[in-house]
Amino acid sequence: MSGIGAEAVRVPVVMPPRRTGWRARLQSLVRARHPDMLHATDIATRETTLRVALRSFAVVVLFWWSTTGIVFALERSPATRLLGLVVSTALAVWGASLVYLERDRDTPSAARRSFLGGAFLWTWAQVTFYGAWVIGPESLRLHIPAQPPSWAFAVQAVLSMFWYQLVMLAVLATTAIITHKRVNPTGWWTAALFWCVHQVASINIFLGVENSGRGFFPEDLVFLESYFGPAVNSLFLPFTVACVIAYTLYTAIYAIRGRTPAYRQAMMLLTVIGVLSVLELAVLGAPIQLPLWEAFLAVRGY
Repeated sequence: MSGIGAEAVRVPVVMPPRRTGWRARLQSLVRARHPDMLHATDIATRETTLRVALRSFAVVVLFWWSTTGIVFALERSPATRLLGLVVSTALAVWGASLVYLERDRDTPSAARRSFLGGAFLWTWAQVTFYGAWVIGPESLRLHIPAQPPSWAFAVQAVLSMFWYQLVMLAVLATTAIITHKRVNPTGWWTAALFWCVHQVASINIFLGVENSGRGFFPEDLVFLESYFGPAVNSLFLPFTVACVIAYTLYTAIYAIRGRTPAYRQAMMLLTVIGVLSVLELAVLGAPIQLPLWEAFLAVRGY
């Protein structure tokens, strides 16, 4: 070994030329859509619980309000109903793609996109029914004379929506299969929660609520109003409200104390859905009419 120290050799760093044009725009788009593809950091992982909650509230409420109103408005005519089916089908394909592409990504942004995927699939199921595309044969569309709730009456009510239930179960099965044993099952959780809330609301309307919302069905579905219970709240309503509140508090705890940022984001989205579900059940039991969708109903001509 010689006593002469090795001198550091400075190598000039040549910066790559900055890309411009369509390649730069494409790279920017990819970075925004999939940060891990370019080794970028998901900025939402450093956000506070309050910011995640506000973003979740905005995403869920905007989706819930706009899609419900659009479904109402598209019942205006056969042409608009067909348009609704075409658009919702395209969104369902996109939604299934989102659930599939994000199933192995464990980031808050992936949780939000998977939520939208499950929500788009759920919207497609709603449009197929409320647009009167999937309502089953004429033999199931029976106007039943008013009668007290009973098991026989309940079976008739379920059969009247049997084909619609099959579509909803197909959506649940699709999201469950795609996300089975994957790191991001938010799309499946979203579709399952929407389905559960819908079932709870339907059972309450069947047993009786003060504000059932008569008159919102299109002509082909008016027969369903014959299955509505009396305009008096049943004991099942406060029981279900208490259960939904308990569920919402459960998800809220995990939204605050979850093990990963992605899990906390997913739980926060489900928490907001739970809050809206409590609001929906409360409106069913109160003699009030909230003007949430007046503009959409005006387009429909209601």
